[in-house]
Amino acid sequence: MTVSTYNPADHVNCDTHAANSSTVADNMAMDTAKMQNTDDIVHLMPTLTDLKKPHSDQEFIEKAMAEERSNHKNLIASSRDELPSVLVNGVMIERTDIAQEMQYHPAETKEDAVFLATQALVVRELLRLAVLSDSSIGESAWEADEEKAISSLIDKNVKATIPNSATCERYYDQNISDFKTDPIMTARHILLACLPEDGDERLKLKKTAYDMIEQIKADSNSTAALIELARQHSACPSKEQGGDLGIISKGQTVPEFESVLFQLETGIAPSPIESRYGFHIVEVLNKQPGIQMSYEQVGAAIANKLSQLAFHQSLCDYLFTLADEAQIEGIEMVLAQENVYRG
Repeated sequence: MTVSTYNPADHVNCDTHAANSSTVADNMAMDTAKMQNTDDIVHLMPTLTDLKKPHSDQEFIEKAMAEERSNHKNLIASSRDELPSVLVNGVMIERTDIAQEMQYHPAETKEDAVFLATQALVVRELLRLAVLSDSSIGESAWEADEEKAISSLIDKNVKATIPNSATCERYYDQNISDFKTDPIMTARHILLACLPEDGDERLKLKKTAYDMIEQIKADSNSTAALIELARQHSACPSKEQGGDLGIISKGQTVPEFESVLFQLETGIAPSPIESRYGFHIVEVLNKQPGIQMSYEQVGAAIANKLSQLAFHQSLCDYLFTLADEAQIEGIEMVLAQENVYRG
């Protein structure tokens, strides 16, 4: 059996696979101060929700490519249509249990979901065997309350180092750019809407957008000109406010729009921004960079984060030991800090 260990220090921002279940210790999500109250934010027409709305065969292609890239399908003895046969010290993991466990492990491919569900059940079985062999916990504790018995086992065997002040300050200095508030801006826009797949119409709209930009810039009152054109031509609900988008921070709109928007200087953008919705003629009214937060503001959160990472590393080390001492057939375990145990 091959067991891979995982160093959480290399994966501080890893994704979790168990979106509908809890882990032994939740990853700390650091709160940062915001420049404005969220009640003041006016959302753009393009939102992150729209990322889930495919306009062509893109979603199908991405799923197919993700399946080809899967790292899990060669780690488990299964096929597309069959659940695996996995044994821990000669005891088979029931296929019905695997099927039920899969609901807690959403993944891009079936192979990934099967692997993650099966590995979680193998880990649970390893923990059960460890509880039964521990004289201070034992079978009676397992029968009375499985989760409480596992928690007692982990409390007894998983010890994490509490980071001292020097360690936290060093982490802050090495990752100082992570401790900034998001930049914000206010802007107006005109949206000339067009479907992504309509190539000919997009070419026409792009020319129209450039013509509008020249018309706005030539006006003695460019802001007033943009407001009037927005009310006449924009396909965004913001047209009722003359194209005013309010206060915008990162993450509020689709990536292709945001990536260009936050690079603009104040004034009328010289070129339209193209998004899946069409072309945006933009005027940046005000722009404020993010503010660097001091160590005193974030020190407690850093200490909590490093404590959580240390705990997960110790947990993985303990599970590695249990797996190494057991006879596991049918799966090549990959013990990572996320999703190693669903309790």
